[in-house]
Amino acid sequence: MELNDEENNESLYFILEPNAETDIPVHVVFDDAFAYFNRFRTFSDAQILECRLNPGFYTDITRDCYFIQLERNSDVYVISLANDLQRSELAIKEHYFFEGDQICIYLMAPCEEEAVKAARKIRDKAIANNEFVAKPSIGQILGRV
Repeated sequence: MELNDEENNESLYFILEPNAETDIPVHVVFDDAFAYFNRFRTFSDAQILECRLNPGFYTDITRDCYFIQLERNSDVYVISLANDLQRSELAIKEHYFFEGDQICIYLMAPCEEEAVKAARKIRDKAIANNEFVAKPSIGQILGRV
């Protein structure tokens, strides 16, 4: 299910203060990029961060976003819920990456059990496609093993 508000695609411009002594990094916020330059001409080394107001995002109320770490050669896994926008966008795409002998997967599923089943299928497919290649040890690189 896609929730987009195409009518409101305005941007906000956050002006980040370069002074590290302050606890609040945002100096001021504008809805017009040129308004900042018209009011604060002497504050020229500030960083300007553009953000969309009420951005569209993807969601599905029947599924949750999971982050799963699976071992390559065993059924050992670690699973957690992910509830931020960035990781949910990765889960929609079933993004995965490798860390040593583990594959780390973001995915959407209705429950933990279904998430683990889907993650195992992704792991098995990655192994079949030779994506999950073990890196050589230092002994193998030096020719001692």
